[in-house]
Amino acid sequence: MLMPAHTVLDSVAMAYVPLWNRARELAGVRLCVRAIHPEGVDARHLLEAIGEDWPEGAPPLLLSLQSPRLLQQALSCPPVRNTFLEVPASMFGAQETLNRLSLARRSGHLLVRHGDWSALHGLPTPGVDHRNLFTITPDDRLTPLPGQMVEGVDTQERLNQVLDQAQAAAVLGWPAADVLRAHKHQPLSYDPRVVQQVLLAIDDEECSVEYLERLVRQDPVLVYRILMLVNSAAYGLRREIGSLRHAIMMLGFRELGRWLTEQLPEAEPDVDLQPVRYAMVMRARLAHHLLATGSEDLLRAEVHMTALLSQLDQLLHQPLADLLHRLPLASRVTDAILRHDGPYFPLIDLARAMGDPERMDRMETLCRRHELTLEQVNRALLRMLATSRDHANKRSERLVS
Repeated sequence: MLMPAHTVLDSVAMAYVPLWNRARELAGVRLCVRAIHPEGVDARHLLEAIGEDWPEGAPPLLLSLQSPRLLQQALSCPPVRNTFLEVPASMFGAQETLNRLSLARRSGHLLVRHGDWSALHGLPTPGVDHRNLFTITPDDRLTPLPGQMVEGVDTQERLNQVLDQAQAAAVLGWPAADVLRAHKHQPLSYDPRVVQQVLLAIDDEECSVEYLERLVRQDPVLVYRILMLVNSAAYGLRREIGSLRHAIMMLGFRELGRWLTEQLPEAEPDVDLQPVRYAMVMRARLAHHLLATGSEDLLRAEVHMTALLSQLDQLLHQPLADLLHRLPLASRVTDAILRHDGPYFPLIDLARAMGDPERMDRMETLCRRHELTLEQVNRALLRMLATSRDHANKRSERLVS
């Protein structure tokens, strides 16, 4: 019996890790790619699939091809706009591979040399234009790092050393657990930037409820508090509200603006929390992009909300069951979060896995379990990443492939 042919996106597993700059904003994304069916993968088609219609305003991709064969092929292919190729430091040490890198650079490829700080610090710079991604340890003593990227930052103190003192361009990943540990004695409040964005939008006569919803759902705590507010005794509604969009409509723009203005003094000033929140938003957006093309906007919004609420315990320091029982949520929402069951759980489970490169080897099995293909989940990931900088603008985020 003939086996179905694998397309390039159905032959690889992908995972992503955000890069964060000194402003604690998304600076780029490392896209890890591992061949699951090597016979179905060649670098030219892979780069075309990744770079196809990649928006100019999308975050830069640091492409980590975890196969020497694929990387060698990619160096000989036309470059993809706004994409860096991650290259092991060892390739800069041999003349033959250095010549290959030089040719790739002349053809337009942007190169990032990846290696240990302890091994590369102080060495002569190779004669090929590149940036660096340094892996550091807690014992490494750092010198200034302008323009360079760093991974291995595992504490908030080290984060400030790398970004604010050594002036690195970006860090790969974020020490979320350590940043949150500093706030473990009280629940987090609101993201002040999101509150200000919502207030500005409310003053705009052309603002729609859909646009306002996209702004609000950038902050999981704000989503939860609005749902709590509209379902409180103060509003005395005959029917409880389990949808964020419905909650915003019931409150009305003027009442929402008045309430948010009262919340501003409570907004959380710790800027190191911004990547923690935004990483949660990226995962929630990936979950809703995993829905089948053509799904209704209200369904996408509910999946997005489900994914956001599934991470709320990290911000409010309470068990999820205690937090969610206070809200009139649909059973499909609570089933996904509390019982790891129901129609939304596969989307949340896959979105979580795609944020962890250590799980790429198990991605095909996970897709099969949840009845999705590698191609479907990889395309969803690329759609999410392509709009990670402009998803909260006034146009609709709906992307139809």
